Amino acid sequence: MSTFEDIWYAARSTQIVYMPPKLLETFGESCVHYLVVSEDMDRPSKLNLRSGIVTAERPRIVTPAYFRQHAVDNFNEDARKYFDEVLSKEVNARFMEYGLHFGKKEFLMETVSGNPREVAEQAAADAQDTLEKLQGVIIGPDDAWEVSLMHFITQLVQRSIPFHARDIARRGLFELDNGVPRAVLQDIERALLACDTLEAARNLGAKLRDFGLFDKFEDRFYELYRRLK
Repeated sequence: MSTFEDIWYAARSTQIVYMPPKLLETFGESCVHYLVVSEDMDRPSKLNLRSGIVTAERPRIVTPAYFRQHAVDNFNEDARKYFDEVLSKEVNARFMEYGLHFGKKEFLMETVSGNPREVAEQAAADAQDTLEKLQGVIIGPDDAWEVSLMHFITQLVQRSIPFHARDIARRGLFELDNGVPRAVLQDIERALLACDTLEAARNLGAKLRDFGLFDKFEDRFYELYRRLK
């Protein structure tokens, strides 16, 4: 795995050529289309174009412990480390989790000739013709292109957070109940009521531990587990 300095350098070297004006959805899943343009490390005259989709679940209020463990899925370790270093320092993000998933099934790569800036700017111009679609165009280093992609995604998340926080706050979901966000308690209550198998109970137990709330619900969980056992 790369050092933090390597990851930091890759992020600082990233150029976001096109950032979509549209934000992530507050109460639904978002699909973010991306194009990462990189100069081939072994063939300076060639460009590697990587395109695909990153999905973001609707933002959920979570505890800091849960956020750090479950923020992203399917990204490589360098990208996950950059995500953690950046977003874990944001106060609002500590309570909001987006379930970012890098969809490798939708991933495509092609090699072309040309100037990276010119190719990226043409792709950005094309993106502006479909403003209803969430998409970004990025220039980044070839050996750390996922870090560049994560840098772009974190910028999009950070732009979206204030609007999501406002929408969620209107529903009172940020309010604390004995130190725990109301949205977290509602999520756990729904899970307790829906739990009807031992497998579901074990998954719920893992979730409570991830949230750091097992002790708070230990008695109710014990009764539930005993009944299902």
